[in-house]
Amino acid sequence: MPTHTTYPPPTSRFARRPRWSARPSTSVRLTFDDGPHPEFTPEVLDLLAEFGVTATFFFVGRRVIQRPELVRRVHEAGHTLGNHTFTHPKPNWLHFPAAAREVQQCQRAVSDATGSPPRFFRPPMGRWTPPLWFAHSLAGLKPMGWTLDSGDWRVRSDADADACADELLAAFRPGDVILLHDYHPWIGRILRAVLPHIGE
Repeated sequence: MPTHTTYPPPTSRFARRPRWSARPSTSVRLTFDDGPHPEFTPEVLDLLAEFGVTATFFFVGRRVIQRPELVRRVHEAGHTLGNHTFTHPKPNWLHFPAAAREVQQCQRAVSDATGSPPRFFRPPMGRWTPPLWFAHSLAGLKPMGWTLDSGDWRVRSDADADACADELLAAFRPGDVILLHDYHPWIGRILRAVLPHIGE
């Protein structure tokens, strides 16, 4: 049953929960959107390996084509592959053929890079439209949202990154699905503070 939470929390600059969220398990799942990035994705992978944490990566297809070796590295490290559309279009009411192309082209790019198709789908910015819902269903993908937005995409300085990490550590609970981005310059600093406490 979804748990109602206040949105946004009045004292939080970064970590926020959606208005409705459900925590179906006791483990914390880290998810990374918008990659791969040639500098930040390897840093994320190194840190995850250091702390023995696996995650789900939602890839943008056109970036996969530019850096297929990084997507292979994600796959070979045992992380879960996700589809985040091909171009990450701004949320709008895409007609079905356009939505289907976005999903199918990303699916093909990841499959070509790894030999394994993504199993999960997350729409850009987490915003669903009926065409995207039908397109992901047609592709046989499972939807995955999040229960806690880290707010890392708002970070603009080291001080922001430290505050973001502190808020995330104070906010996360067993069963959370945490939204992060491996296409962001401060993600490494945030993870260095957070990962030692995940799974405690």
